[in-house]
Amino acid sequence: MRVRRLNNILHRDFGYFFAGTTVIYAISGLAVNHLDDWNPSFIINRQAIQAEKLDSRDAVSTQWVMSVLEPLGEHDNYRSYDFPTSKKVKIYLCEGTVFINIINVTGEYETVRRRPFFYQINTLHLSPKKFWLVFSDVFCVSLILICVTGLFVLNGRNGITGRGAVLAGAGVLVPIFFLLTL
Repeated sequence: MRVRRLNNILHRDFGYFFAGTTVIYAISGLAVNHLDDWNPSFIINRQAIQAEKLDSRDAVSTQWVMSVLEPLGEHDNYRSYDFPTSKKVKIYLCEGTVFINIINVTGEYETVRRRPFFYQINTLHLSPKKFWLVFSDVFCVSLILICVTGLFVLNGRNGITGRGAVLAGAGVLVPIFFLLTL
């Protein structure tokens, strides 16, 4: 088998096999690149709330906590409560928290829910388990193979000895330019 034919077969087959993984990593990479604009893994909602008046910190009880949670529809999601400071009570929910200032009984209700699809792909991208870590390493090495074999798919003026060399060189210069301007 000729070298060029083997090169094209490797490029094609590895490219097809890793196409889905490449798209998943690319979507997750776009999401993570814009962390300042949104949280790609979680949907976080905050709402100001008012609770029933308390005489003192000692008046905080499970019954009082349930009276805070009832209008929020979180009665069944209650886990526990504690006092992170002497003036605040923190109520823990299955998917959120409620902070109440004991003095003026104002507070904030926060829910945290996994963002569908993005939570899962970001988990793969950012914190891989052992098996996925091995697969990710194979994927990275395969991307290198796909890129290198791609350089030699075409020959002539559109290949690596012509237009391909100019484009490949420009592709190397772009990250170097950004590294030098940091």
